[in-house]
Amino acid sequence: MHDARLENNIEALKSVIHSWAQQQDLWKDCKFQSWSEHFDDEPEENPCVLLLCASGQLGEILYGYYGDELRDEFEELIDSTGFYFENYGGGVFTFWVNGDEELEEAYRNYFEWQWICDLVQPDFSDLYEEVYAHFHKFPDDLYHLNPRKFEILLDGIFRNNGYQTQLGSGQADGGVDIRLYSNDVIGEVVTLVQAKRYAKSSPIDLQAVQALSAVVEDERANQGLFITTSRYLPCAKRFAARQNRRIKLAASDDVSCWSSNAAERIIRDKSSLIKPDYLRYLFNSKSLTNTLEGKIFHATKNYGMVLNSFVLVLRESKGAVLLMNLPKTTLSIIGDSFQGYEVPDTGVAALDYLNAENVFRAKKKYNNKDELYLWSNRELYSLWDGKPQYYDHLD
Repeated sequence: MHDARLENNIEALKSVIHSWAQQQDLWKDCKFQSWSEHFDDEPEENPCVLLLCASGQLGEILYGYYGDELRDEFEELIDSTGFYFENYGGGVFTFWVNGDEELEEAYRNYFEWQWICDLVQPDFSDLYEEVYAHFHKFPDDLYHLNPRKFEILLDGIFRNNGYQTQLGSGQADGGVDIRLYSNDVIGEVVTLVQAKRYAKSSPIDLQAVQALSAVVEDERANQGLFITTSRYLPCAKRFAARQNRRIKLAASDDVSCWSSNAAERIIRDKSSLIKPDYLRYLFNSKSLTNTLEGKIFHATKNYGMVLNSFVLVLRESKGAVLLMNLPKTTLSIIGDSFQGYEVPDTGVAALDYLNAENVFRAKKKYNNKDELYLWSNRELYSLWDGKPQYYDHLD
């Protein structure tokens, strides 16, 4: 998954393309990007390994506007590398693995790992159950996160297991990476968490566990929880065992179990939203003023046609939202049925759209005026202004 060979293949492909374009004096207004850099979206099932953005002469040749001999030469060159390319549109050309299923699977895992890492952000991944499902399935990958992302992931795991959490700053935190708050019969329980993303060859010693115990004592917390990707020396285990459950030790297997619970909880919570009563509540509620939930957003596609998309925000987290596609109602027709104005249908027809296939996630985006947009599936949604939207189905 974390394979330098795959990265070397991509760099070699870049070098072949760049050298050929320079030899033909075509490397102008060109650049390479990854799929996630260009679209800020999760990878496709068949992963695109590289994008070439070429808005100048090279792009026109690859489009086939002229220079067929050069285009054929370029295509043969790319075929020789084990990849092939396609015209994505808009001056973008995508490169894919050519027929090697094993290599394709390796790249799928590689880019999925990068996507998972991108989602590990503070207060962000509450709608992305695959983050936690991944670390349940591959607990050894915890070590491949950097130490700060390990802390952020743990914070999300605990939050999605029902705790109130306070993530530390990551620097000068006084030996406490996360504070957990829960309630039981005696009232609020405070747990101080120390996380160490260490290799198996660097076990946790007695001194580290004693240091956490001292912080628990100093802050008068209820308990301390030490979590590591490594292991504990016997002396550290014996010390924790003598603390009458005041100090608990956890490792990657424990994080794997917590991750499974977190993923299941997100799936369960999302499933509760795909119910008619909840949809009616969002449509009828006038009190949801401090949240995006219940708000309708709109996007327009324009490729020789004008197509509208309307979506309803089902749930909001800090960095993302859960959306549902809405049906449309035509208000007026211009000439024939191919042109006119339409609005989202929030009546009975919307209930037919209430299924998993019509529910998806979007990231929050802000422009330089701090205006909010939602981005998903390469569509940019803005808050619907309540006015009928023009459509044109003529191509």
